[in-house]
Amino acid sequence: MDVNKKTEIVNARRINKIRWIAGLSMSVLVIVFTVVATILNITNFYGDTSYLAGFGTLRMFTTLSNIIAAVAAFMCLPFQLDGLKRDRYKLPSWIVVLLYVGAVGTFLTFLIALTFLSATQGFVKAMFGNSNLFMHTISPICITALFVLILTDAHIGFRASFLAMIPTVLYCLLYYIMVFALGIWEDHYQANTFVPWPVSLLFILSLAFGIAQGLRALHNLMNKRVTAMVARYYLEAPDFEFPRVSDAVAHLAEVRSKFHFDGDDIDIPVDIIALLCQRYSASIVPLDILYDIYLENYMRFIKKPDEAK
Repeated sequence: MDVNKKTEIVNARRINKIRWIAGLSMSVLVIVFTVVATILNITNFYGDTSYLAGFGTLRMFTTLSNIIAAVAAFMCLPFQLDGLKRDRYKLPSWIVVLLYVGAVGTFLTFLIALTFLSATQGFVKAMFGNSNLFMHTISPICITALFVLILTDAHIGFRASFLAMIPTVLYCLLYYIMVFALGIWEDHYQANTFVPWPVSLLFILSLAFGIAQGLRALHNLMNKRVTAMVARYYLEAPDFEFPRVSDAVAHLAEVRSKFHFDGDDIDIPVDIIALLCQRYSASIVPLDILYDIYLENYMRFIKKPDEAK
């Protein structure tokens, strides 16, 4: 094996496009499955006779966590569609955090169903019975994969893990009030059946915190890999092999101008220009000059179609 053989440089723009197409498809799946499962439960399509039938399903953390995940997926759609249209593959950090919140809640549901519910109800019923197929299995897996593997556009800090815990903490508080303080709800999660309820609630909170840390670590690992892939593309790919950094910046402006639409704001990709400076060891070149070169060429290229008329 030749240890000096260079690894292939992937086209980061192409990979990002594939990543976003996959993410868009998965976002739609999460939304559709959640809406369908929620409607089926609220209308009691399956003929459930328990007090959790109909609108009683909204008392379940499973339903609430899946709805939060679907909202997060829905909020991604405008950015995903716009990104594919304009070749811009970057989500706002607050969207990524919202995905994080949805992933932690639904993965908690998935894990509880896979272990405790499967032990008491049977694996098939817990994971695939009626709407459980959507809310215990498919949607949690999709939103978790979406956050961990696909839409990894921002590094998630430790403090954000407490935001991801908010739905679980609020539900535990609500459950305590409605079940143990006021006695309005039945103990449908059997929190006081096998062990005292404080132990059950503490266990759930601890499990949710562990899930939050695990998903955050996996997400950040993928974020690091994607960031490194993009950086290597602009640092080494022959697509930007020019005599001078100014030529590379002008080429970047030409590439990005192809996705310009009337009314678009013109954004200068300062992060990419910084990478090109690093590639050409052009630290002595003032960045504002390179920004002007980019803007000048960008404007020139978007005006070419008009000049050809």
